[in-house]
Amino acid sequence: MNKVILTFLLSLSVSTLLAQDENRYSLQRCIDFAITNQTKMKASRLDEEMQIEKNKEIIGMARPQVKANGQFQYLFIVPKQRLDANAFNFGSSFSFFKIDTPAYMAYLQHPKEKYSSVKFGLPLSSTLGVTASQILFDAGVLVAIQARESLVDLTKLNTERSAEEVRVAVSKAYYNCVIAEKRMSLLDDNINLLTSLEDMTQKLFDEGFAERIEVDRISVQKNNLLSEKIKIQNLVDLGYAVLKFQMGMDLNTPLRLTDDLNADQIKSGLDIDKVPDFSNRIEMRLLNKADQLLRYDLMRYQKSYLPTVVAAVNGSYSSQTIAFKELFTLPYFPTGAFVLSASMPLYDGGTRKAKIRQAQLSILKNDNDRQMFLQAAALESSNARTQLKNSFMTLDNQKHNIELADKVYEIAHKKFKEGVGTNIEILQAETALKEAQTNYFNTLFEAMMAKIDYQKSLGQLK
Repeated sequence: MNKVILTFLLSLSVSTLLAQDENRYSLQRCIDFAITNQTKMKASRLDEEMQIEKNKEIIGMARPQVKANGQFQYLFIVPKQRLDANAFNFGSSFSFFKIDTPAYMAYLQHPKEKYSSVKFGLPLSSTLGVTASQILFDAGVLVAIQARESLVDLTKLNTERSAEEVRVAVSKAYYNCVIAEKRMSLLDDNINLLTSLEDMTQKLFDEGFAERIEVDRISVQKNNLLSEKIKIQNLVDLGYAVLKFQMGMDLNTPLRLTDDLNADQIKSGLDIDKVPDFSNRIEMRLLNKADQLLRYDLMRYQKSYLPTVVAAVNGSYSSQTIAFKELFTLPYFPTGAFVLSASMPLYDGGTRKAKIRQAQLSILKNDNDRQMFLQAAALESSNARTQLKNSFMTLDNQKHNIELADKVYEIAHKKFKEGVGTNIEILQAETALKEAQTNYFNTLFEAMMAKIDYQKSLGQLK
């Protein structure tokens, strides 16, 4: 029985540890989760699949097209054709026969109609056939086939851009939660310090070595921190909600962060003085790919004057009857044909010329967009580099301020213990230390945001 209980407890503890491990997320794991589950990424991957299917459609246009056709027709009014009344007059052919009967002579003397009408066809008809056609030459289709791979590359670049945006959003949301947790931990440490100081001052008051106002002053300070803790906790919860949203994760899913944030981590892997190269930027690659596709578009219009040649073969069986049941009993008559057709535009009112000019202007506009992007990217990179340098400088200053504030607090605490200081000095020192630590964490967060923006400006955020 003891073994059964022990086994159950071990399995329970192992499952608990596994569940806890599943809830622990590093930054990279968050990014991987977001790339798989974020709705923006799903939409980009669907666009890729759609473009692949469109390419198959383009290839299908260049392949033989085979279709079957069938038709049943009932002519409730059989069409007539007007003919010359003498078309079927064979009297002269039999002129060697002498016919002088009164009836025949009367027929000859009777006025003749100028026209006669004849019904052609039967009221019921049925046709079954197959037609196969093949485009032999079509400049538009050929250009589309050449451009299909570039279209797929464009959708892949759009997916890559979406992934980069997801990385930036998730990274910023992740480190926002990390800093919020650090601020919460810092607040808890300050509350513990004030609680300890409050207990110490209360004992001194009980022994007659302190005044009530000193105890109350510390209690007010502690209560303010407790109120601030509630606000910060709400911000922490909001930060986690934003992170889960950026990841595409259900907001009720437990989430624990494992990565830390410190100055050394921010400074590692950075070359601030590196000459920027914007060719790695996804935006530049998209503009280059757009230029290639626009040139395909221009080529399509330039070659639109070329003829389109199509070959087709068709064969069918048909039957015409008077009675419906005879459609299934009388034999069908076969027919077949080979058709080679060609069409070529001669005059379109200037439409082709206008489309060519529009395509050329689109290429020029895309070139202008690239120049605009290079200028904007240079400004963005310069601004991010400046922000990063300022953050590093401020970070060093804030770290030095923390060291000074910590020394002041230790001196004030020691003086208070020895009875030569007051709790006001401790509160002031504690407030200064808390402010220095808060400023340090804020600067730490700003430095990481500046690093992310700087790496993004160089296309290095992977």
